[in-house]
Amino acid sequence: MGILSAGPASAASGTPPTPAKGPGLSEEEKYWTADRMDNAVPADAAPGPAAARHGISAQRGAAHRPPPSGTPAPEHFAGHRTVGTFFFDGTPLGGPKTYCTGSVVHTAAKDIVLTAGHCGIGLQGAKHRIFVPMYRSGKSAAEQPYGVFPVARMYLDARYTKNTKTAASDLDLAFAQVGANSRGEVEDVAGALTFTPTSSYHHKVTVIGYPGSGTVNPGHQPVRCPVSTSQLPGFRQLRMTCKGFYGGVSGGPWIEDYDSTTGTGKVIGNTGGYNGGGNDANDDWVTYAPVYGKDAQDLFDHAAAHQQLGRKPPYEGSRDPWLPGSAASWQHAGLLASGDFRQTGHSDMIVVWTDGEVTLHPGNGHGGYDTERRLLAPNGTWKNAVQIAAGRFNASQHVTDLIVAGSTAN
Repeated sequence: MGILSAGPASAASGTPPTPAKGPGLSEEEKYWTADRMDNAVPADAAPGPAAARHGISAQRGAAHRPPPSGTPAPEHFAGHRTVGTFFFDGTPLGGPKTYCTGSVVHTAAKDIVLTAGHCGIGLQGAKHRIFVPMYRSGKSAAEQPYGVFPVARMYLDARYTKNTKTAASDLDLAFAQVGANSRGEVEDVAGALTFTPTSSYHHKVTVIGYPGSGTVNPGHQPVRCPVSTSQLPGFRQLRMTCKGFYGGVSGGPWIEDYDSTTGTGKVIGNTGGYNGGGNDANDDWVTYAPVYGKDAQDLFDHAAAHQQLGRKPPYEGSRDPWLPGSAASWQHAGLLASGDFRQTGHSDMIVVWTDGEVTLHPGNGHGGYDTERRLLAPNGTWKNAVQIAAGRFNASQHVTDLIVAGSTAN
């Protein structure tokens, strides 16, 4: 399985284009002062310190866990003009100004910007709403390096519910059609990423976003993190681990074949999905993104043609297995033991295969497992293991041990 070609969008059938509404460019440039943008809060976090993250209104109060050893930290950098921030009125109107991350995606009309569906819902109901490529804190709308682009209309899948934890969270993406500024259409000014559906979950990507300002990111700088992805089991979503992805990163692109100089590449996901893009504890080091399948492609095609989606059948969600690999592979599993072997608070699984290979399946805290790790290659010693057991045998309160019983038989 690999990347599916995303050809040029054809004229999509469906409802007629929605008339553009809202203030024009000059009014938005006057409205969005430096203070209004600097004081905006992430759309996916509650007002106050930006220590909370995705889906804060829906979290279950799960305990925060420290990141596993070796979890990378992001790089704060100057940013790319292909990626920026949306600013829009809070809900209800008159509430705090809010923002999300977005990225320009290539279309023939050169006026489409990608973000998360839960950001799109907020944008849809806002009066004042703009996209700012390569946003610079402390500067007004009129002073931004590439200007600002007023949002004309939004394109979302009506089956998506904001920050849901159901299968519909797979649909957490949206597209904004933006008006031109004095320099031209947004793609002519900022360049664009290539919207690229995929049928697989394992990729090497660079994830970019604008985390909350305040104590965690006082300069409101963008961050980027090169990571490998895996599947969020039970969902059509990618999963990655990198510290520092606080509220505000929602909608940020997950870029394959990333060019660090130009900021271009193939966008195969955007921060969002289950619980708005994070786990139940809203930890800053685990982040999700919907996989772009046929539903995402359909929404993209309609947005590119400036057409709204018509009514669609109920969304069924993923039918992928929660355990990695095929049933044929698991016929060769000889012994299994579970325990918190990495001291993350999640149960992992160790498997001894019939040829003596030993692998670790790291638990992801959501009932599934991350990418399998080989601990030992096939060998004669572990091939003779007849029983394994996990537990805290040395009186430690934190470390899970493993006892192995072997056979001397050849």
